[in-house]
Amino acid sequence: MSKALERLLAIHSSPAICGIKASNLICIDYNESIYKEIEELNRKHPKLRFYVLKRTDSKVLILVYRKNVFERTLLNSDNINYLRSIGYDTSSIENMLSDLKDRLNDDEFPHEIGVFLGYDLDDIKSFTSGEKCIYVGYWKVYSRLNEKMEIFNRYTKCRDCVINLINKGFPIESFMR
Repeated sequence: MSKALERLLAIHSSPAICGIKASNLICIDYNESIYKEIEELNRKHPKLRFYVLKRTDSKVLILVYRKNVFERTLLNSDNINYLRSIGYDTSSIENMLSDLKDRLNDDEFPHEIGVFLGYDLDDIKSFTSGEKCIYVGYWKVYSRLNEKMEIFNRYTKCRDCVINLINKGFPIESFMR
């Protein structure tokens, strides 16, 4: 894995890699070897997934997730019901990811991506209905601020710890087991 990709994963995906968040998005520059690198990461780390959601001429948007945490989040009955209510095929994780991928190529951004990222469903619904948020952190918060601040602090501590260890010479792959 390139040092540049390792650093981007540490900065943008540590909570998902470490299993404390459903997933993270990472946007990287497109190059001819990126798909090979993603395939290699998926092969070497079967508990993690690196899923290409979108590619343009210059960028690749990748969803990074630890399978068990991601599946538990998506298969939550409230999340399933919400995704089904807005037209997702909820018969499998693969179908939901495929639907999300299709919607990312539409003109309107699919704000329900927050479900896939593990955001609070009430906050997602409040955002899409145009309510005024009370705080902006890893997502826009509309209720239970103290609870969300604790979550945000955990994500930040995780990221900072992983970056610190990488700076000391530990490879990010040591966190991918």
